[in-house]
Amino acid sequence: MKRRWFPPRGAAAAGLAIVLGCTGWEGPPAGSSPAARAGAVSPPSSLPETKEGDPSREQAVRLFNRAQELIRRGESRAAEALLGEALAAHPGLYPAHQALGEIYEKDGRKREAAAAYRQVLRLKPDHVKSHVALGRLAEEAAQPEAALYHYERAVALDPGAFLPHFRLGLIRRGRQQLDAAVHHLRAAARIEPAHQIARYWLWLSVAERGGADDWEVELGRSLVEGGDETPVRFYQARAAHRFREGKVEEALKAIQKAVDVNPHWREARWRSVLADMERYRRARK
Repeated sequence: MKRRWFPPRGAAAAGLAIVLGCTGWEGPPAGSSPAARAGAVSPPSSLPETKEGDPSREQAVRLFNRAQELIRRGESRAAEALLGEALAAHPGLYPAHQALGEIYEKDGRKREAAAAYRQVLRLKPDHVKSHVALGRLAEEAAQPEAALYHYERAVALDPGAFLPHFRLGLIRRGRQQLDAAVHHLRAAARIEPAHQIARYWLWLSVAERGGADDWEVELGRSLVEGGDETPVRFYQARAAHRFREGKVEEALKAIQKAVDVNPHWREARWRSVLADMERYRRARK
């Protein structure tokens, strides 16, 4: 029986924790297209220009600005009421819809949040942040095709956005589309080099895909140097599995990687790796 290898609990949990809990997503808006930077959920800071002499729009902007102050103070209920007044005065104020979506989402009202984000896209189809939010909602609602749609739109309009690349990489991994997973996870790791979870999933995807030994070892070694010894255990387990299958050369190649990724391989606690290597070498003779 083929033994499955599972990622370390901390890495998997941290990867999944990026997705916020959501339900009730109703699918992508018809005819949408996106752009603008995606980032952490926060009150929008830019507003459409207010045309001079448009009192309803000016009133809406004033109400929106007051709502932002309430959001910063944590008074989301009062902010929600002001945002509703702002939209009653001027329904086209898309940052107010975005802010409402964030309030709804944090409050667990996922269907209302999705509706607010879709309204943003109807008013501003290139709004990357709303595509990312709808991708997150769709993913949590177990609708991967819709999540892919929104994340891919976000990436197309903002190739430098970390989160959609990262989530696309994990979705593609789950489908065993390792070339696509490596592409997006590599982009994510390049955008945020210090993001340990992105680097972990990139290394594992490269290791599972194969065909890039030097890069694979480099990625694995960077993880071990950062305190994650998973690559060493992974290659040791892979070597043992290949050896039991009678594939001695493959076992030797894997156990060599266990040494190559480990700058601490001379320490006594890693004697089992060297013992395995010696055992596989004897079996080759």
